[in-house]
Amino acid sequence: MRKLLLSLIFGFITLFAFAQKGKVTGYVTDKKTKEPLIGATILVKGAAIGTTTEANGSFALELDFSKPVVLQVSYIGYEKLEVPVSGPGKALTIEMEMAIIPGKEVVVTSSRLSETILQAPVSIHKMNEKEIKEVTSGDFYQGLSNIQGVDIATSSMGFKAINMRGFNTSAPVRVVQMVDGMDNQAPGLNFAIGNLVGANDLDLQSVEVITGPASALYGPNAMQGVVSMKTKSPFDYQGLSLQLKGGSRNMAEGQFRYAKVIGKNKKFAFKVTGSFMRADDWRATDTTVNKYGKLNVTQNLASILEKQQYDTINNTPQEVQDFIALNNYLNFNPVTYQGLNQREIRTPGYMETDLAKTNVNSIKVGVNLSYKIKPDMILSYDYKLGNGTAIYQGTNRYSINNILFQQHKIEFQSKRLLVRAYTTFENAGDSYDIVFTGINLSKEGIKRWVSKYISAYVDTLRPLTNDFDDNASVEDVEKATAYATQVAYQEAFYQPGTSEFETLRNSIVSSGNLQKGSKFIDNSSIQHLDLQYSLPINFMEAMVGGSFRRYGPQSYGTIFTDTLINSADTLPDGAPDTKAKFTRINNYEYGAFLQLSKSFFDKKLKLMASGRVDKNTNFKPQFSPRFAIMWTTKSGHVFRVSAQQAFRMPTLQNQYIGLDLGPIYLPGNLNGYNNLYTLESVKAFQAQYDSTDANGNYIGSIQPSLLQPIQLKPLRPEQIQTVEAGYRGIWFKRLYVDLSGYVSRYRGFIGNIRVVEPLHGAVAGEESGVDAILTNTSANKTYQVYQIAVNADQDVMTYGGSIGLAYYLTNKYVFSANYTFASLDDSKLTDPILPGFNTAKHKVNAGIKGRKVIKNFGFGVNWQWVDTYLWQSSFGDGQVAAYNLVDVQVNYEFPKYFSTIRLGASNILNNLHKEIYGGPYIGRMFYAQWTFDIPDL
Repeated sequence: MRKLLLSLIFGFITLFAFAQKGKVTGYVTDKKTKEPLIGATILVKGAAIGTTTEANGSFALELDFSKPVVLQVSYIGYEKLEVPVSGPGKALTIEMEMAIIPGKEVVVTSSRLSETILQAPVSIHKMNEKEIKEVTSGDFYQGLSNIQGVDIATSSMGFKAINMRGFNTSAPVRVVQMVDGMDNQAPGLNFAIGNLVGANDLDLQSVEVITGPASALYGPNAMQGVVSMKTKSPFDYQGLSLQLKGGSRNMAEGQFRYAKVIGKNKKFAFKVTGSFMRADDWRATDTTVNKYGKLNVTQNLASILEKQQYDTINNTPQEVQDFIALNNYLNFNPVTYQGLNQREIRTPGYMETDLAKTNVNSIKVGVNLSYKIKPDMILSYDYKLGNGTAIYQGTNRYSINNILFQQHKIEFQSKRLLVRAYTTFENAGDSYDIVFTGINLSKEGIKRWVSKYISAYVDTLRPLTNDFDDNASVEDVEKATAYATQVAYQEAFYQPGTSEFETLRNSIVSSGNLQKGSKFIDNSSIQHLDLQYSLPINFMEAMVGGSFRRYGPQSYGTIFTDTLINSADTLPDGAPDTKAKFTRINNYEYGAFLQLSKSFFDKKLKLMASGRVDKNTNFKPQFSPRFAIMWTTKSGHVFRVSAQQAFRMPTLQNQYIGLDLGPIYLPGNLNGYNNLYTLESVKAFQAQYDSTDANGNYIGSIQPSLLQPIQLKPLRPEQIQTVEAGYRGIWFKRLYVDLSGYVSRYRGFIGNIRVVEPLHGAVAGEESGVDAILTNTSANKTYQVYQIAVNADQDVMTYGGSIGLAYYLTNKYVFSANYTFASLDDSKLTDPILPGFNTAKHKVNAGIKGRKVIKNFGFGVNWQWVDTYLWQSSFGDGQVAAYNLVDVQVNYEFPKYFSTIRLGASNILNNLHKEIYGGPYIGRMFYAQWTFDIPDL
């Protein structure tokens, strides 16, 4: 009996043990068509265990059934399912329905927690993997402009800046852009340079966009929005993907992605991605604003002639003898001075197309290594490299030439804890200032003009005066002057397309000395640490986090004040001297946040509060609170109201720049400035006199009272306070509605002011300051002109709103439309420091998509209209004309061959338009694309 009992106990234990583990198999199909869904993701709820479906829609999983098991099944464009599984047995058949409403998409950016768009407390929008592939323009980054509240400012085909809610700029310092949690900004510029060195399209899982302030969770510079790109996990998206694209303007692009889970226990996974793109860029061809180096200078040729007669290095022996002979002749024949005194020289200038490369290209490479320590605990390493060439517009137009980015990231993520550390290294490569290239080409032309003028003047006078033996008449001088002027203008200036032009241009763009060159050197870096922890509190959701960042600007004294320590060291043109020692600049930012949320009345009412404190090396702590109330009706309509404060730090250039542009100097502003006059008052003062007598004394009305002394305060961060209300809801099970409206108050806007400092101990507001303005000459500089970043004194109010609609006619067709309104209250604005609003008051998007409308055929059409607006910037001010664009694409899937063919065109009507004043005209782009995607290869 005892043996029988032991046998039964052992049998039950064995049976129970085997019952704990087992294999679950099944198929995932489309509910309506019964077609297999290839690459659908099956995850075990509450654990990091999962797989993807094979080519026939099948899957298999080894599971532990000691606890209840729920499978989460997801597929792009379909409703997410949860399937309880009691144990191994018959193969499961899981049928999925196509997603009808975008509001049910899950996002994490709005509050760092998983929630649907409907539940989000802020204005947030998402582009999922399917939408990224189907964007009608063929460029997902450009496609973000179809989202309500989002604007794109295009400096060139390879450099597009995302802006939100006004004060648009080609340098989006008020928007944070992230790829897998890493800030995608250029360390020396402090803003993202578009997607030039960003994410690979094939590897993108989603793009989430917050339109509005977000500093309460994301810290400095998330003042007007956040763009968060998430790439695909190698655990969830295995297999090989390839994409080839070609089109007009010699556009060619290739991308690949390969990911695999390896090892017996499937704890290790990796992925490798890469892409290459090149095309002929859009060109800026406005002869008014895109012609650089048009100079008007006055030269006293007699004084230059006197110096040149002793210049045996730059002049031939014969020229030196000619100059000596002419100088001797001038002493006895003063009438000849009439052709050599003050001569005005007008340079023709150069078009941007003559000075910068005509192509844009981008190379992006990524590697990810991931390891599952436990089912819900992953350690990963990422490496990203980007190299690109494009044109960027800031104060000037710049050729971003072979810029190189490298990023390293280590991340640990569990159910509650996230630790992320990364570093970004930037090398500006062969980048240069296009405007200064034109200026310095013209300066060299002026030197040749002077030399050729004097030589022609000598050659003409010599025979007229019997080899300088006879006196020259007025007619002789006039004839020599006219001929010398003609020769100088014909032969002096370097002509594009000639070898001497290219030789000189190449020498200028390779020199970092802006007095004769245009290259800028930037080897800056960022080191960053993020922490986030969800507190184990049952009665509410609570999260704490923090971050630390170090900026390491490094320009070798060419941009920043990281100057040479030893004045005996030199900086070679075009490259840093690695042996020379420089003053190092270290700038630190650190902050911490807390977020609490609580639901009431059966989750109908939700309250959320967030607060963050950030500190920068040079500025006082900044507090960024956010409060939100959300109410969900019985029928699922969600109303929300929020109030929040955000800020941005002055950029590294605002703080540390030390750039000598010759006529003007750009210093950083950390300590404020005294002893200054406004530049406008100096110009008004100087306008009261216009000539000098024989002794160099000023003639005219001198009015010292016109000079206005000014003091500049140290910089402080910009701030914004916003109140926002919104609604999201689903009507008739097919119509999704998203409404939002906001009012914002900006304080301490950062802009630039130009001022004049009297030198050599002179004091602004006293007689010595007046004398300094009176006596300034090129030979004896008694004052200096500065351009300095300062905060505006006036507060600024803006308001706006948007409405977005998506109507699903059937599971195959969806119609979408949105309207955005943005306005600046400028009724009382007088502060010249304020930046331009640079935003269209009205903007409309409308489109229709069809997925598998006839077998595997699909299509998409989108129309966009943008109202006219005034663009104001340090580069220039001007009107941007209203424009409308139509983008189209058609596609056909070949499931048997894992392929999709796509044909399309952006701006198919070829409506040439600009998006920024001074930028390029943008026209039509045709493209053809083939995508190959085989899962779990």
